[in-house]
Amino acid sequence: MRNKYLQFGLGMIVGGLLCGTTAAAVDYLTARPTTQTFYLSGQSIQFEAYEIHGNNFVKLRDIGQAVDFGVTYDGSTNSVYIDPNAHYEQEVTPPAQATPAPSALTEDTVRATIRALRDHYPTGAYYPAPYVPNNPLDRPYSNCDACAGWAMLCSDAAFGELPWRRVMNPRWENIRAGDMMDWHDTGHVVVVLEKTAEYVKVTEFGRNNMARWGGQYFRWWLEEQPEYSLRTRYPQ
Repeated sequence: MRNKYLQFGLGMIVGGLLCGTTAAAVDYLTARPTTQTFYLSGQSIQFEAYEIHGNNFVKLRDIGQAVDFGVTYDGSTNSVYIDPNAHYEQEVTPPAQATPAPSALTEDTVRATIRALRDHYPTGAYYPAPYVPNNPLDRPYSNCDACAGWAMLCSDAAFGELPWRRVMNPRWENIRAGDMMDWHDTGHVVVVLEKTAEYVKVTEFGRNNMARWGGQYFRWWLEEQPEYSLRTRYPQ
């Protein structure tokens, strides 16, 4: 019976939402919450599931937890391991730091805190999505997966529960490490690590659903994007 449920779980395609809100331009790639009901041993069970092109997308970890089989992920090799003979164990997410004191909040400390996340999420690694922000009722983006969830994870690690504010068409000299930058045409979000006179270096979660460190965006390109803005949590 255990293997029967495992085969059921593996038969469901495990997926996620595309990064940008405009990326789902074609209807068959649009993700919608499913209206179907799932049953396990005759009992109704709740999954966070989405319908994409007539198929239900459910996280493999959720199935593993419900049926009780082992699911682990190795970020160094970008590999998922399934063990039908093991019990499910909840994935442990590194906790975000407590709210830093404003006097201790500098670009250097913010940059160091975010870069430390590479030990858990190197380039090519996935993070536990959807991410649960430190303050779920006051978050800068409506969705908590893909690039937005990754940006909030990085920001929470550095800023704790400090409030954020949006700045439209920011002045280049006001951009700081830890700021989240986005623009409308792709709905993409990046987190600033370094800034020069010509470009910013960032960390981001790309369309391949993998963390990336060391991405680069030129100033001239960013300032040409529609609805170009940043969200910052540095105290005013």
